[in-house]
Amino acid sequence: MAATPLPPFDRGALGGFLAAHSGADQVQISEPALLAGGAIKENWGFTADFIGGRLAGEQDLVLRTDAPTGIAASLSRIEEFAVLRAACAVGVSVPQPLFTCADATIIGKPFFVMRRLRGTAQGRLITTDPALEPALPGIAYRLGKQLARLQQIRPPRPDLAFLPKIGPDEHIAQFRAYLDRHPNPRPVLEWAIRWLETHLPEPLPPVLCHRDFRTGNYMLDGAELTGILDWEFAGWGDPDEDLGWFCCKGWRFARLDRAAGGIAERAALYAGYEAGTGRRIDPARAFFWEVLANIRWATIALQQSDRFLVGGQRDLSTAIIGRRAGECDLELLMLLDPGGRPRPEPRLPAAEGKAGIDEERIGLRDLPHGAELLALGRELLLDRLLPLVPAEHERDAHLLATAMAIAAREAAAGGRPAREIAARLNDFYADGEASLRLFAADLRAGAFEACEPRGRAARALLWRMTMLKLREANPGFLAANGFGE
Repeated sequence: MAATPLPPFDRGALGGFLAAHSGADQVQISEPALLAGGAIKENWGFTADFIGGRLAGEQDLVLRTDAPTGIAASLSRIEEFAVLRAACAVGVSVPQPLFTCADATIIGKPFFVMRRLRGTAQGRLITTDPALEPALPGIAYRLGKQLARLQQIRPPRPDLAFLPKIGPDEHIAQFRAYLDRHPNPRPVLEWAIRWLETHLPEPLPPVLCHRDFRTGNYMLDGAELTGILDWEFAGWGDPDEDLGWFCCKGWRFARLDRAAGGIAERAALYAGYEAGTGRRIDPARAFFWEVLANIRWATIALQQSDRFLVGGQRDLSTAIIGRRAGECDLELLMLLDPGGRPRPEPRLPAAEGKAGIDEERIGLRDLPHGAELLALGRELLLDRLLPLVPAEHERDAHLLATAMAIAAREAAAGGRPAREIAARLNDFYADGEASLRLFAADLRAGAFEACEPRGRAARALLWRMTMLKLREANPGFLAANGFGE
């Protein structure tokens, strides 16, 4: 992609820092370019010419630093560098960590520098490239062995004393605390978290977890695994946690049918892990951590949209990620209530106002409707403008088209989904006290577990609510999971 300048800073100061820490007489650096990916961190690629010192010659490097807004669970750059160094020391394939800097006077904030890896981390490309097909099970196997190698790192480690220890109970407490602060109730998440509470696995000794070990966070150069990226969520945890995260449906990209990161079946990943650890994977434990992974991904997606809603970050990619929480809702229902899969329901009837007024018949708004204009604008963007957009902004154009499609579907649906769910809640409670927040609170407390018909009715309501939301947010995801119109 084209070079994008860093926020104003003295490139000479960065060159001086690199020279001082490498023993070079002088270091000249190219104009840094912002690399793709890195939702909560910035990665800047550049070339550095070291004159003398232990890195003499031209080196392809990456400077990693904080984005303008972030997530509280993320490690600092200084801490992430220490994790990267520890992983490198036990032979995990990672970008070689070179230098770290806590001095904010160099570029305005802390950073570290590492070698740049060859290849691509683009999940959609990796999961759909025909040339990679024969190699994908082997790649999954090698990733399992990489994870086994990482888990050689265990507490106590004085150099990693800052890492948090997070077990299932701590995860659940964090999920609950976040939902308590979130402005909208999330009944499916409350119900799924309740399932976690009642199905806790026997604990195992903690190991170092990557906590973002997935397709999209490893680099492939052809079929060669060149390194695992993005260690900012690392911490002490359960040995099966990273396996569950890798198999979370949100990281399968274009191949939802391949459970292991969209590249293979679970067996290939598990075989590599078991060969490296000598420990057999318990399917029930792995299932627990896959359920937890979907809840965690939903929470992270909502936190990303908080960076727009609360943090003020004017970035469409960040803002729209919150809509992906609905995908996790559907996957949680498919995992935990497979027998409750609903039959196809007819589309909602034509819009009626609160008092039964036919808004179309009144004809207050001028034509065409806003939904029609949005759809037309999207066609213009995709068919005529996208071919003119520079390659580095194609993803932005697609995000804009996605946002327009969501807005068009919401405008077309009007208030009908909310009215339907309100009516179903009133039928469910039958006492005039119905609200989505009350329903979410009752699911958290397990209020419907003692009566199977009541529990079945509650799950049916969760299914319907999720289907309605995804019809607006991502009907393609519904279709990809077998829920056609």
